[in-house]
Amino acid sequence: VGLTGGVTSPYLLFLAAPVFFASIFFGTRIGLETALLAAIGLAIAASLDDQDLVSGEFLQAVAFYLLLAVTFAQARRLLVEQRALTESLREATALTARRMERLSAAHGLLESLQGLADTSDLNPVSVGEAALRDLSLLVPFRGGRVTMHRDGEPMSVARRGLVGTDDDAEHFAMSVGGVTVGELYLWPDEPFDREIVAEALRPVALAFENIRLLQEIAHRAVREERVRLARELHDDLGPSVASLGLGIDMAIHQHEPTPRLAHHLETLRSSATRLVEDIRATVADLRQEESPSIVEHATRIAGEAGAEGPSVMVDIDERRPPRPAVSFQIQAILTEALRNVFDHAGASTVAVAGVVDWDQGKIDVTDDGTGFDPSAVDDGHFGIIGMRERAAKIDGVVSVASTPGGGTTVSVQWGPT
Repeated sequence: VGLTGGVTSPYLLFLAAPVFFASIFFGTRIGLETALLAAIGLAIAASLDDQDLVSGEFLQAVAFYLLLAVTFAQARRLLVEQRALTESLREATALTARRMERLSAAHGLLESLQGLADTSDLNPVSVGEAALRDLSLLVPFRGGRVTMHRDGEPMSVARRGLVGTDDDAEHFAMSVGGVTVGELYLWPDEPFDREIVAEALRPVALAFENIRLLQEIAHRAVREERVRLARELHDDLGPSVASLGLGIDMAIHQHEPTPRLAHHLETLRSSATRLVEDIRATVADLRQEESPSIVEHATRIAGEAGAEGPSVMVDIDERRPPRPAVSFQIQAILTEALRNVFDHAGASTVAVAGVVDWDQGKIDVTDDGTGFDPSAVDDGHFGIIGMRERAAKIDGVVSVASTPGGGTTVSVQWGPT
């Protein structure tokens, strides 16, 4: 500085460079400290050159350094704030996009469930299948399984693709009000956003909870109606029919009827007796503990297939559940037929389909397994005799149709054909 003219030298601009870089890269405090150091250095150089340190030129140089530090420090602050604002906006945009994606997934499932509700096909199986179908459009996975909790126990209601062991799966619990109503197991092909799946499962959890509540209300209403009907049959209709039979007996014994009239009276007496017996049997059925429906039982047994077993599709039109005595035998036959498939058929898919309407119905259990020649297999094999004996107790029949390599169909039919 002294060699170039002291505080009046253009070389003073060179000393502004450290102040500039300190303010730009390190902020106000470091910039001001650098400006003060530059001013002190200038003062030392000026004093060595015997220049006046209180002159206007020196003070202007110091003020220049300080102003430079403050100006560029403020510019840096504005740039940093702008960059932070840009980053926050970018994060907010990404968060909004993820939320929109999750909402879109949930909306898609809601539309599917709405379609099921419009067709009166809203049941655990259809809800689970719709959930897996719509999730396959959002998340690439090779297999998935949906379970619904009933009485605290998980019950498999839907499967899709090739499932593995639970330890290898991505697990999602579906809860409503802190209570787990179902679970989802996914075997993904690649990493995915769990939040998208969790958001999409919310309407599924609500659907499961609504189904559970509706089933509970329906079962309670059925129990109350069964008690009412049993009471009316026992207290009103039963005694009336019994009195009718007694009146017919008195008419037969007090008066000597003609042979033709006697035949008609005996026929009426037999009909009254059968009617009383039917009323007693109906009252006994109504007062028995309500048994699970055929659909619920088939779905529960389907859950026994496990991760390595076949995919089971239950499609039973249960218009009216059968009476308990009939239901017990049908459930036992279905259990035997399905477990035979799980243990021996080597099938990949099983279809349980049919119609149930009180004391009549037909159900087919069809698999795509190895099959066999029924004529070459003893009826005692695969529990066929046991199934036929159970069917005979309810005036039903069990038939088996199978060909080697062509799968097997086990049919049970009961009631009027």
